[in-house]
Amino acid sequence: MELGRQLLVKMRKRRKGEFTSVPVIVQGLEIHFYLEDSHQLEFLRGCYTAEELCTEAAKKCGISPLCFNLFALYDEVRKTWFPPNHTFNESTRLKLHYRMRFYFTNWHGANESVPRVCRHALERKNRNGPKTEPGGSPLLDAASLKYLFAQGQHDFLKGQAALRSPENEEEVHYIENECLGMAVLSIAHHALDNNIVIPGVAGQISYKKFIPDSVNQIIKQRNVLTRLRISRVFQNFLNEFNNKTVQSNNVNTHDIKVKYLATLETLTCGFGCEEHEPKELRVTDSEGEIQGTPTSCNQGQPTQYQVVVSGNTGIKWRRKQQNVTNAWTAKENKKYPKYKTNINGKNKPAQGVSNDWKTFSDFHEITHINIKGSTVTVHKQDNTKMELSLGFHAEALSFATLIDGYFRLTVDAHHFLCTDVAPPSVVRNLQEGCHGPISMDYTSHKLRQEGEVEGTYVLRWSCIDYDHILLTVTCNEVDLTDRHPYRSFKIKVGPEGYSLNGTDLRQPSLRELIEQLRGQTLRTDRITFQLRKACPPQPREISNLLLVTKREAEPTHPIQSQLIFHRILKEDILQEEHLGCGTRTNIYAGKLKIKSEEETDVWGSQTHHQVKVVLKVLGSQHRDISMAFFETVSMMRQVSHQHIALLHGVCVRNQDNIIVEEHVKLGPLDVFMQGRRLQLSTSWKFQVAKQLTRALSYLEDKKLVHGYVSAKNILVERDGLEGEAGPFIKLSGPGVFPISALNRQECVERIPWIAPECVERIPWIAPECVERIPWIAPECVENSQALSVAVDKWGFRHHAVGDLLRGRGSSQRQDTHREGDVLLGPVFPW
Repeated sequence: MELGRQLLVKMRKRRKGEFTSVPVIVQGLEIHFYLEDSHQLEFLRGCYTAEELCTEAAKKCGISPLCFNLFALYDEVRKTWFPPNHTFNESTRLKLHYRMRFYFTNWHGANESVPRVCRHALERKNRNGPKTEPGGSPLLDAASLKYLFAQGQHDFLKGQAALRSPENEEEVHYIENECLGMAVLSIAHHALDNNIVIPGVAGQISYKKFIPDSVNQIIKQRNVLTRLRISRVFQNFLNEFNNKTVQSNNVNTHDIKVKYLATLETLTCGFGCEEHEPKELRVTDSEGEIQGTPTSCNQGQPTQYQVVVSGNTGIKWRRKQQNVTNAWTAKENKKYPKYKTNINGKNKPAQGVSNDWKTFSDFHEITHINIKGSTVTVHKQDNTKMELSLGFHAEALSFATLIDGYFRLTVDAHHFLCTDVAPPSVVRNLQEGCHGPISMDYTSHKLRQEGEVEGTYVLRWSCIDYDHILLTVTCNEVDLTDRHPYRSFKIKVGPEGYSLNGTDLRQPSLRELIEQLRGQTLRTDRITFQLRKACPPQPREISNLLLVTKREAEPTHPIQSQLIFHRILKEDILQEEHLGCGTRTNIYAGKLKIKSEEETDVWGSQTHHQVKVVLKVLGSQHRDISMAFFETVSMMRQVSHQHIALLHGVCVRNQDNIIVEEHVKLGPLDVFMQGRRLQLSTSWKFQVAKQLTRALSYLEDKKLVHGYVSAKNILVERDGLEGEAGPFIKLSGPGVFPISALNRQECVERIPWIAPECVERIPWIAPECVERIPWIAPECVENSQALSVAVDKWGFRHHAVGDLLRGRGSSQRQDTHREGDVLLGPVFPW
């Protein structure tokens, strides 16, 4: 009994001080926490970014750098989130809360019907050799789980995590019982956490302090006997849970936290999601057509649309549901018209209003975000965009930060979509070639991919310490007993700059420190080495910083023995006039018959319609490269983008192999530009360059390399010289023939378009050919092992954009090379 009284007194005291309103701040900035034993942080002077404040908050709560980017600062009064680059000055007077903003349902794996969300992890081999199933590593560390549990309790009790709407009276009772079950979990967790025995005080603990206020209010409306019955059932359930679950199964506080949060996901509506109701919503496809119904609302009228963002499913939108009484409120209002309460939840849509959410994107297709005032525009790879007009500029920044954060957690950990909300640390890491807190497994994997060359190194932030960067270097002079030829060194980060532990070396920036180290011979453990080559973060690089939100699909890249492409019958193509010659192909205009599955003639047979195409014919004399020809076609089958010419398929006619490609009206860009220099404005050129960037970005995301990015391979569909539509281009033939399929003369002729690493791979090219390319980037020359995206970046910069801005045709470019002049990089006029 004495222990029971102690528990009751302690819980009452804590409940009195738990989640109470914070006093008015006289001056300065305060950051509050949901943990009972954490006092708020106070900042009375100085300027800080939101990211710096989050770092201090994470240190206070013990949250690791790996989970740092799940949290953000929230203003409960204005109901807005602050972007990480927001600056608070000395005049700021705010009360903010440190919250987990970026949430993924089923991170615990309790729901077996959907994939468990986890971090990427490398597959390991067991002793017998075969790889084990990739299970991934946990999303949360212990401190993050502890904080999320406290935050979840607060949201559940205060109604910020809205209970779902019951469909009928049976579900009303189910939700009530689930809420009582949540109270049991809270009391059991508190008792275990404080080493207090439950059974002795079961009759003295009230469940009312552990259920939402809205549910508590409805229970209060019941008669006395019903309330007594609920209390008795709760006491019995609490004792039974303690005896049969906690003690018998050795349940600990971690298990209870997970069960509590897993139940929250099913008991509430949209737990972990953020919903916005824009003043205007406009979703346009690649042709500029508006999807759905009119999306703007008149002034003074309620908004018509809802946009919801979830880490698991991405961005969705729909018509706003009308207020319809649900089963819970209908029952209670009918019994007690005096008390008209409403459970916070989403109601059923009115008749005639669709309840279907339309998916806009799952983050992987997003290319960038623009913010103008209170309007946010989200762009996708296919030119589809969503434009939202929100209440004010801070809300627009908050919405953009949400998408940007989820993109960095699921797609690319070292990239940002919008400069207006870019985290300062991400910008700095990109500039200095430093990774986030990736694990040693991924660090060594990256060094192995680089061939474990002596002096190759990776810079990465520590996984456990916010004030250290790790420099991991490949050292081949190691003991034979050492399995891994790597050495890691700590770099201390402080107000005075960056310093290498154990030395007097100190520089104001990480880049300057590394430059200083590259010029010296380093010694450790009787090993000497030099820093030679950096391994910076690559676009969409897989690591433990990224989360797996759905089951991985089978790789779409066909292996060599299983080439896949669409075969076209020779009777379905009509060859017309000769257009010119490619490297190994003759190019003809033609027409392709396409069957119409929806239309039939009077006899019931399918009708045909013809489309203009381009036929690239590989003659029988080139059988030696036919395999490369089909490999390329099989690769191009994966490509589908509005700024890349469509491949219809392949036709085998007698001894000829024919690629059937989309016909683009105005032909190659370099030919189109001849005689039109004065007509092509800077704005026109910028639009062409932007469209080409989208196509190359798409190929990069697909892990494909084009190989020959030049003005001759950019086709003009629409000139855009008149009207407001602007130009429209398509990139032709990504990697139609690999470098290995070309002879010496063809390579020499293509030197203006071939990236330097390709030249290095062909041993019979004369040194004077390489010397004719004085503008080669050093990193491209070093990477002679395989083609990479650097090839296309090089081609884009020196040829596509360079020729575009100067209005230079192919003949002028050849004259430049023939005279031995240097092709300078493009000078951007904007």
